[in-house]
Amino acid sequence: MGKIISQSNMNSPPFLFASALIDPPNLRIARQLGKIQASSLLRFLFNGEIVLWRNFPDPLFTVERRSLHEINFALGKPPRLVGDLEQITRGSRLRLAISLEEHVDRYSWIVLAHEDVIALRNWDHLFENIEGDILVSERKNGTLDAGFTAIRSDCYLQFVEAWRHWSGEGADSYECDFLREVIERAQLKAVHIERGEMVRPFEESCGVSEMMEAAVVHLAGGSAEEKLKLAFALHMMRIFGDKDGLVLDLLES
Repeated sequence: MGKIISQSNMNSPPFLFASALIDPPNLRIARQLGKIQASSLLRFLFNGEIVLWRNFPDPLFTVERRSLHEINFALGKPPRLVGDLEQITRGSRLRLAISLEEHVDRYSWIVLAHEDVIALRNWDHLFENIEGDILVSERKNGTLDAGFTAIRSDCYLQFVEAWRHWSGEGADSYECDFLREVIERAQLKAVHIERGEMVRPFEESCGVSEMMEAAVVHLAGGSAEEKLKLAFALHMMRIFGDKDGLVLDLLES
């Protein structure tokens, strides 16, 4: 990966956001989610750089976006079955995390996210007065949500090294509390995102107003069609100031 930092007017170092977009042949789910993800971050003036790995050649945007870096990468084999896609995606996320190691000293926080995460507000406030090494959120089942993880840059190498060892030991089942185990191995202090700042509408009971008040939305648990529909609806609702969910109602009719 080349140089990915531009000059910033901020007094503190900017953030780095990274996500892997992986589609099986002839499908465009990750592509469309990635486009909404990037658009949502740029819309709310994400303070930093955005790096998106993609396994498809065509760029998300025909016009270059400032601070957005798309990197086309090759898979060992194309994912054909759901199981193949999950396994390849897990490995690619680790490869992406490792590739960022030489760049982390340019940033204050590194945000690793899944492709089904979008922003509905600016994220700067999430990182204010954090007395910990890593910012996490707990799912309804009690496990930590690996779909959105923010690591302080001076702890990033420890985190990735622990992840690498965890993966190398054959612990490739992400059904366990993967993120909590990696954090414990790295001996890092986790801080939880404040309640309401991050929501998972397909896993938790939350209304339109709760979703629109959140800064981070993780669409885990929905089908591909459900994720795309809700991601698009929430993004458009925020852009047009639709607090009543009219866009969502139209898509569901």
